[in-house]
Amino acid sequence: MKKRDKLFVVAYFLNILNGIFLLLGLMLIAFGHWILLDGNKFVTFLLSTGENALMGYISNMLLATGSIIVFIGLLGYLGSIRRIRCLVTVYMVLVFLVFVVQVGMLIHLYMGTEMVNKLWKVQMDELISTYGNKNQLEKEPQWDILNSIQHMLQCCGRHNFTDWKGNKHKELINQVPCSCTTSNTKEWFCDALKNATYTKGCEEDIEAWYEENIWLLFVIHFVLLAVEALQFIVSTWLCGIMRRNVVLATK
Repeated sequence: MKKRDKLFVVAYFLNILNGIFLLLGLMLIAFGHWILLDGNKFVTFLLSTGENALMGYISNMLLATGSIIVFIGLLGYLGSIRRIRCLVTVYMVLVFLVFVVQVGMLIHLYMGTEMVNKLWKVQMDELISTYGNKNQLEKEPQWDILNSIQHMLQCCGRHNFTDWKGNKHKELINQVPCSCTTSNTKEWFCDALKNATYTKGCEEDIEAWYEENIWLLFVIHFVLLAVEALQFIVSTWLCGIMRRNVVLATK
C-alpha cells in the first residue's frame, strides 16, 4: 500500500473513532444536564440528602468531562483532516491524559454512588419520621418530593406502609400520607382504607431505577475507555506515518 493511501486509511479510521468519542462526550454532557435540571423526582430526592454536594459534584464532573472530550474530538478532526502533525500529537497526549483521569473518576464515581445509595435510605427514614411536623415546615418541599415518589410509584413508605406507624404527627394512628392512597386529597394524612392504600414499599423500585441509571453511566465510561485506548494507538500510528512522509519529502 502506498504511503498516501495508508495515511488516508489510518486518518479515516481515526475519524470514525473520533465520531464515537464525540457522541459519548455529548452523552455525558446530557447526563450531567439532566441531573442539574432534575428531569426526575428521584434525582431531587437524592440531592436533598445531608451530603447534597455529592450529586452536584458528580453532575459538574460529568459536564466538565463531556466538554473536554468534545473539545479534544474537534481537535482530532482538525489535525487528521488537515494533516497537521503537531495537532495530532497534542490530540494523542490529551487522549492519554483523559484516559488516566477517567480511570480515577470511575473509582471515585463508584465510591460516591455507593454512598448515595446508603444516604437516600437514611433520608427517607428521616422524612417519614418528620413528615407533617408543624414545627419543621422548612422541610415541606422534601415532603412534597416524597409524596410525588409514593404517588408515582404507587408505593408507601420505604419497606411498606407500616413504616408510617412510627410517625408521631398524625391525628390518628392508622393514618398514612394521602399520597399512599388512591385519593387525590391535598391533605397531609388520610385514613388507610383497605383496597385504597398502597401496601408495597418504595425501596425496591427506587433501587431498580438507581441501579439502571448508574450502570448506564458506567457502561458509557467503559466504552469511552476502550475508544480512547484505540484512539491513542491509531493517532500514534498516524503520527508515525506523517513523520515518515515529512522525512521522505525532505530527502
